[in-house]
Amino acid sequence: MKRLSSLVVLVGALSVFFFVSSSFAGPVVDSSKLKGSTINKNLKGVNARPIKNIKVLTCPDPAADVIDFWIVNRGTQFAGTVEIKGTVKNVGTASYESRANQQMAQLYEAPLGGAGRLVASQSFQNLTAGQTVTVSYSRQWNASSPSEGEFPPNYRLLVVYDPDISMDGNAKNDDCNGVNNQKERSGADINALFR
Repeated sequence: MKRLSSLVVLVGALSVFFFVSSSFAGPVVDSSKLKGSTINKNLKGVNARPIKNIKVLTCPDPAADVIDFWIVNRGTQFAGTVEIKGTVKNVGTASYESRANQQMAQLYEAPLGGAGRLVASQSFQNLTAGQTVTVSYSRQWNASSPSEGEFPPNYRLLVVYDPDISMDGNAKNDDCNGVNNQKERSGADINALFR
């Protein structure tokens, strides 16, 4: 029993040693290039090279950012008019500059297990970095009905482009990240507003 506990202590100590020694990646900058005093005196004499030539990608990136729900007016405890609003935001670091009618924000409503239908759309043209465009849709909602309460639809926001937009010779309207061009949210979140 004494041997087993000694073995456990030894294995534990070795694990800590290997974890600590493998997690140290070493210095990233040459400490001799730093002005003033350094915090870590152990860096003296280490031949580290500074990181050079890091390129930061600068590009426009219109993205399906958020879908918001709210009650416009309440007719009864569980029913009323709701608004569904989708926001497209240029999350990129450069302005999106394009021609009219080459891009659009589209909002779809899809019943559970059914095909989606377009309920609202909004064309946009130019978006500076951080700028938004919205698309919204109002409808009657009954959180106690089977179609909305029990099986609420999903809402999907899409950023869509003309099929030939990447070939128009304008790099300022080339979306650098197509992965974030759609967002989905369940209508169950609307039901939660009525509770």
